[in-house]
Amino acid sequence: MKMPVELCQVDDYEVVGTEDLGQDWFRLDIEAPAIASTARAGQFVQVRIGPGDIPLIRRPFSIFDVGPQPGADATMIRLLVQRVGAGTRAMVQLRAGDRIDLMGPLGHPMPRPELDATGTLFLVGGGIGVAPLYFYCRELVNESCAHRYKVLLGARSRALLIGLEAFESIGVETCAATDDGSSGYHGNVIQLLGDLLDQLPEGDAVAGIGCGPHGMNLALRKVAVERDLRFWISLENYMPCGFGACFGCVIPGPPDEPPRYRRVCVEGPCFPAHELPEQF
Repeated sequence: MKMPVELCQVDDYEVVGTEDLGQDWFRLDIEAPAIASTARAGQFVQVRIGPGDIPLIRRPFSIFDVGPQPGADATMIRLLVQRVGAGTRAMVQLRAGDRIDLMGPLGHPMPRPELDATGTLFLVGGGIGVAPLYFYCRELVNESCAHRYKVLLGARSRALLIGLEAFESIGVETCAATDDGSSGYHGNVIQLLGDLLDQLPEGDAVAGIGCGPHGMNLALRKVAVERDLRFWISLENYMPCGFGACFGCVIPGPPDEPPRYRRVCVEGPCFPAHELPEQF
């Protein structure tokens, strides 16, 4: 079986359009059939911003969606971009017909936990972490997934909730948690997860995948380990190269194994929670 990096494509592709989602968030649509047709949820692309070698280092972006449907016939990829610096400002200024240099898809797809029809899969996201979870749900909907899955999205306030309408539009059960109580559950998304877990009948099968800010990921790992749950966490580490050469995205290996470092870009970006140390 080939590693994802062996299947990736490197080329410049045509921008289809950019949509302003508010609060400095944008969706960038790119016609990239060589990437879209093979991409799976949880994988990412490395983006070169601007012509030439400035900036020199590519930037990683999780694939938010592919169109028109996930699978071999997909021709377009969509990226979720937060405008925070010079590079992302340049990206959101792209218009239809412009070109953008992409390398991908990279990384391993998110896992598919085995659950029976009564089990529940929790998908926990915050900030830019909602991107791979939306693509994951698109795949589940497209495959008519048999078991129950529920999306939990967290933010400081309603205005900062990203992707809520997108999940609801494809019929996914979605719950919001806001720190100020302006939408949904009053509290953070990990507290919401804990309350929902407590409400499940004893013995019900549970699994989950999370992706979000570092603090959320740390808290999710703690819950998963303490409750002995099958959870995976997708990491959003900065990846200078994206294919394992630079060792710029490493995290410590499993705490019960001999000391070593793992490269998030080629061994992840999704890892079982129990394999992550308390600090990663």
